[in-house]
Amino acid sequence: MDRLVLNLALLAVWILPAASQADRDCWFDPPASCAECLLRGPQCGWCIEVDYSGTRCNTMVNLQAGGCDQARIMNPQGNGTVLTQNLPLTEAGLRGIPADDIVQVSPQRAHLELRPGESAQLRLQVRQVQDYPVDMYYLMDLSSSMFDDLTTLRTLGSRLASTMQRITSNFRLGLGFYVDKTALPYVNPYTIDTVCAQYNSPCARVFSYRNALPLTTNISAFTDTLEREEVAVNRDFPEGGFDALMQVAACDDQIGWREGATRLVVYPTDALSKMAGDGKLAAILPPNDGQCHLHPGTGEYLESNNQDYPSIGQLANILRQKNIQPIFAIAEDRRPAVRYKPHVLPTYQRLSQLLPGSTMATLESDSSNIVELVEEAYRQLRSQVKLQVASPPAELQLQFTSTCRDGQVTPGGTRCSNLTVGDTVEFEVTLTATGCPKDGQAAQFSLVPVGFGGELTVNVDFLCSCGCEDSSQPASPHCSSGNGTLECGVCMCESNRYGQQCECSAEDETSASGAQCVAPGADGECSGRGVCVCGRCECGDRYSGPFCGCDNFSCDRSSGQLCGGPSRGVCKCGQCACVSGWQGNACQCSSRTDTCMVDGRICNDQGRCECGKCVCNPDSPYGGERCDSCPTCPGHCVANQACVQCLAFQTGQLTSEQCSERCPLNVTIVQSLPDDILDSAETCRFHDDDDCIVTFTYGKSHNNELEVTVKKTKECPGPVPVLPIVLGVIGGIVLIGLALLVLWRILIYLYDRVEYRRFERERQAAKFTSSENPLYKSNTTRFSNPTFRGRKSSAKLYDDDDLGDVMELTSEQPSA
Repeated sequence: MDRLVLNLALLAVWILPAASQADRDCWFDPPASCAECLLRGPQCGWCIEVDYSGTRCNTMVNLQAGGCDQARIMNPQGNGTVLTQNLPLTEAGLRGIPADDIVQVSPQRAHLELRPGESAQLRLQVRQVQDYPVDMYYLMDLSSSMFDDLTTLRTLGSRLASTMQRITSNFRLGLGFYVDKTALPYVNPYTIDTVCAQYNSPCARVFSYRNALPLTTNISAFTDTLEREEVAVNRDFPEGGFDALMQVAACDDQIGWREGATRLVVYPTDALSKMAGDGKLAAILPPNDGQCHLHPGTGEYLESNNQDYPSIGQLANILRQKNIQPIFAIAEDRRPAVRYKPHVLPTYQRLSQLLPGSTMATLESDSSNIVELVEEAYRQLRSQVKLQVASPPAELQLQFTSTCRDGQVTPGGTRCSNLTVGDTVEFEVTLTATGCPKDGQAAQFSLVPVGFGGELTVNVDFLCSCGCEDSSQPASPHCSSGNGTLECGVCMCESNRYGQQCECSAEDETSASGAQCVAPGADGECSGRGVCVCGRCECGDRYSGPFCGCDNFSCDRSSGQLCGGPSRGVCKCGQCACVSGWQGNACQCSSRTDTCMVDGRICNDQGRCECGKCVCNPDSPYGGERCDSCPTCPGHCVANQACVQCLAFQTGQLTSEQCSERCPLNVTIVQSLPDDILDSAETCRFHDDDDCIVTFTYGKSHNNELEVTVKKTKECPGPVPVLPIVLGVIGGIVLIGLALLVLWRILIYLYDRVEYRRFERERQAAKFTSSENPLYKSNTTRFSNPTFRGRKSSAKLYDDDDLGDVMELTSEQPSA
């Protein structure tokens, strides 16, 4: 058997480059059963015929070419995507709708059938609606370090509720407290009085977690419950908040979570929380079971000292299942001995990345900004859509494409941000089956938009069986008289039997059987091309014959495939055996001649038909695919014009004697051409000597003669109306002249208006009075002597026509 595997491997390596990848995936290292064949890919089928001699796992084309009936080929295919629940999205602006009737995710349920290697697509739409129901549970750290926060929350409780009610009128509020497990070393009863004295207040009994107020619309009950509570004292720094968060998520009925509502848990604290493994300090070893263990009356966690803290993975899983979004509000530690611990904030930042849909923010020293923090965290959660996959099967590969606001498409995207009420986003999910589940043929998972109170549940059926396994025949006579089970056309042999029909026994096998596989005159078994099994050569797909002496893979190739491919022929002993309709040494030529026919003639009698195509005669003016195209030849319309004129109208260039000799046509003259003739024949039109249009058709008769049908009435042009044409031309010239004159006059008018307005603006801009001529220039000239110290002198020169020229000089000297 080792030699068989080795030879088959060498055979596959030799033929690997020549076969297509799809073929190799099917028959390379041949599978033993139909179920294994399905795992090779959706292109592989399995032949269940008992007497089939080829490779049973192969492509559909190869199986049919090998002689397997299509009805006997097992090739199950998936049915794609079927939406079993597809309620439309709720309109964004509607108010007062019950929570059960609000649809923010569509579709809701889908069913797929996938075969390994197949893919299918899903489209998921998400829309945020207004006034969506909100359940907010306030889970408070009641350790002594949160004394100031408890005092502040008593005054801010009603404002917190009213703020959320402005966002949505469908709002409920709950309250719970936690400290830590009540076992040593987490609690030291001897230090309680000392710590409580710092706050001048009594301390409450230490407890792990208590559901103080289930979700309710009674806001005053929230404030009243805060007034009754007092802080408690534990010993170490980390608290037991994760114990409480697990119970809040697990106890649906006790907390009062509504189905489909947005579920928020506000988690204010100033310290880290213990997690799985920390319970060993108190000898608490059983792991957390993730179940609800609240007292029906007091609401306290009963199994606190009996099981360990939950792990991060447990919290992430149950928060995703219950669609709960925690808001971590981290406050500064105000104890004098501890003050602020710098590692608390980074720890919760990393934790918010691990828990689905969670956010983290920083509280003021006394939690005075808790209202603004919760409001901002809620708006941040509602302004984005993050798609998560719950419990995806390992045999399914998912690829996402998001279409966010304004049609922005992001391949691989699972998140859309900056959304407002009414925005609709879409996610396209491509699912590809990569295998079959080990524990069954069905799987279920969910696509969950975090915080939107809805999801798409997808049921997947994996097609991992052929169906023929149900009709298997144990101890079949075909399997060497009952030495195996006949299943899907092959024998599944017993443990001590082997061979195609379980004919070989591992106990009776002897070396003498190999001599039956040696051809006369040869040295090796099966000519070195196969393996001897039970005295018979098994040659594989490449060779055949009793001693594998016939090569089935060295034939000529056409189009890169052996014998032109399975649809044209198969290789047998080095020669191509072509199927009907193909011929040639590589089955490269079609034997059909109908593709070469033109009007019942092969290649229009102008060539020969080879391989289904016309080869035109080199001395023929005809060409084209069927040798029926002649660009230089006159057409039937032009060739028959003269004959139609002389036969139908006794006109044209031909005389009566020439017409009788050159026009052997069957001419029929009709009043009008019938529609059936126009549809079945070619129509020709030409101008005769009288400039009239003659219409005729031509076609072939039943005896392949040319038949011409002529329309009796010619289409002659009427007399030319000279007077209307002359008057029209004169009128057009006059109208064009008038139009140009009117246009010229309008342009002159517009130009005058512009010039007049410009003149008016210049006239109004002139600045002079009526008593002074703007053109007047004074004849007085003033001189100043800069070298004369302390004196001023001036001179005026008058020019007057009556008095003559007079010069007046004036000097001023300073007084002594």
